[in-house]
Amino acid sequence: MSCAIVKGNVYVHRKKGHVTFKLSKLSRQFSYFQIKKQEVSMDEKPAEQNQKTKLLEPTFHYTSQLVQIGEDGTSDKISVAELVRTGQLLADFPNFHRFAAKGFQKAPLEVGDHAHFSEDRGSLFATVSGYPKIKKIRRPDCPDWITVLSVEPLFVVSPDKMKVSLALHPPLEGLHSLQMEDIDKLLAEETLVFGINNEALENVKEFLSKKEKEFRKFIIACGQPVGESKDAYLRYEMEIGPIAGTILENGSIDFRDRRIMVGVSAGQCIATKIPAVQGEPGINVYGEKTAATEGKDVKIEILNDARYSPATLQVTATKDGVLSIVNNNTIKVLSHKTITSDIDFETGNVESMNALTITGSVQPGFCVTAGGDIKIMGSVMSASVICDGNLVVRGGTTGKNSRLQAKGDADINFIEQGSLQCGGIAVIRKQSYYSDVSAGSNIRCHDLSIVMGGTLVAEGNISLGSVGSVNSTPSLIAAGTIADRLEHLQQLKASVLEQQDEIIQWLQQYGGSAKSKKVRQMERQLAETKLLLLRVNMIPGSGRYSRVAGPDGADKVGIDNADYNSDGGIAIGNITIDVVGTICAGTMIRIGNRAMKLEKTVSGRQFKLHANGKGILAGPMKRSAR
Repeated sequence: MSCAIVKGNVYVHRKKGHVTFKLSKLSRQFSYFQIKKQEVSMDEKPAEQNQKTKLLEPTFHYTSQLVQIGEDGTSDKISVAELVRTGQLLADFPNFHRFAAKGFQKAPLEVGDHAHFSEDRGSLFATVSGYPKIKKIRRPDCPDWITVLSVEPLFVVSPDKMKVSLALHPPLEGLHSLQMEDIDKLLAEETLVFGINNEALENVKEFLSKKEKEFRKFIIACGQPVGESKDAYLRYEMEIGPIAGTILENGSIDFRDRRIMVGVSAGQCIATKIPAVQGEPGINVYGEKTAATEGKDVKIEILNDARYSPATLQVTATKDGVLSIVNNNTIKVLSHKTITSDIDFETGNVESMNALTITGSVQPGFCVTAGGDIKIMGSVMSASVICDGNLVVRGGTTGKNSRLQAKGDADINFIEQGSLQCGGIAVIRKQSYYSDVSAGSNIRCHDLSIVMGGTLVAEGNISLGSVGSVNSTPSLIAAGTIADRLEHLQQLKASVLEQQDEIIQWLQQYGGSAKSKKVRQMERQLAETKLLLLRVNMIPGSGRYSRVAGPDGADKVGIDNADYNSDGGIAIGNITIDVVGTICAGTMIRIGNRAMKLEKTVSGRQFKLHANGKGILAGPMKRSAR
């Protein structure tokens, strides 16, 4: 056998291990010594390849066979191993010292799942009862095939230890199988003691008696899941009417007119505190208990003409009046005052410790303050309305100087170039036009409403009709975000720019070196501001700044896990921004510590955090949630 290889102008002829060279006319300067050197190297290479390591294969201490599965005879035969027990020897290299003296080495053998080596790595054992499996693999760092020996467990326990499946392989004639074992004893050996399904075990035994050549799995045990604890709450013993913006049982949002100024009589029971209920502990299949999370208590704040009795757990009115419920746990009973006119130069500014109903409008430049709920039948025009209860404005809120502030919920018709702050739910029925709205709970906009420019910031969820237009300034929509921390973030961004400009101006004005003491001091201050900027944590219920543990166990600042590592924070992964209509490109979307700029106009979308917390996803909106 011979072959010819062309390399440039050199023709290399090989015949039975000999190499000769023939030079073309164009390469006569190719030296004899170069040819001889290449000839020697090519002759030596096959000799190196022929030197193979002598390997001693392991001895396997179990039996496997190829078995025909099924009765039709059309399927291929499958390798089936006999059942091995926990601690059983699977493979070793007996008398290896004798072979080592002859130059042998152990064939590569590795442990897979549910197997382990002896201390001298000469023997391999099963760590569970089950069926041995062999897999051959190759790796770049090893020229030989590697044998990986693992065990498929007889009892497959789920990762949460709450379910056990029994895996059955076809029995091998005359070899060890499950038919020869006491299943109850095997369960005890694996310390599987809780939630055993005796009926399922009987089905297993019946199946074994048939000796069918099939692979089957039976669920034979289930743990007891952790019981759900119930938080304490106030059960109202009187009709308080609809709360606009709440989620109804069918998943839709309640946009009915809010009932306000509910009358109560002296001695009337308003609400009863229902204590928290502790859930049952969970028990896994190993009998280990997991305590249920404790139900949260409710902090009841009683003000004005109301009283709470720890003995009866009841809240009652001490005088006739109207009821004000702020954020579900603050109860007030107050007197009610009605003003049957506009708030203008005739009435002057209004300040009351009670509940107010204003049948007219609040004219520009005037202020209304109340200790209870406020209901305005008209509009608010470049004026201020502040209340320690809930706020309802039936007309519009217009003007750059318009400011609405409520400790409880706020239910408004529309707002243009104004601001609204509330501690509970904010309901917008028609429009928010270049206005700033923030809520301590959810922001609920009607499906036909429009948000144009401005900001909407909620510590809870946000639902919207349509957002923006082609010609409008982009809006900022932020859910799962504390408004004052977002403002702090913007201030830090502005501070970074200012400090950078100060350094540049100082260098230009004084012509100093970048290494001067003054410049270094200014750069340190800039670095500290940038660090604070990275650490600001928007998530309600968590610390003002994000922190992660460093390698030495000390707290280090960071943002990589800020969304999910904030102790005490809300479940930010459950926060959503729902858009029923259209949301225009350029809109800024924020959820917790993550933000994105919408690249294109979309409709009917639900925005939420990615499962890893590193970004925001936009998926089809779940209409049932409306």
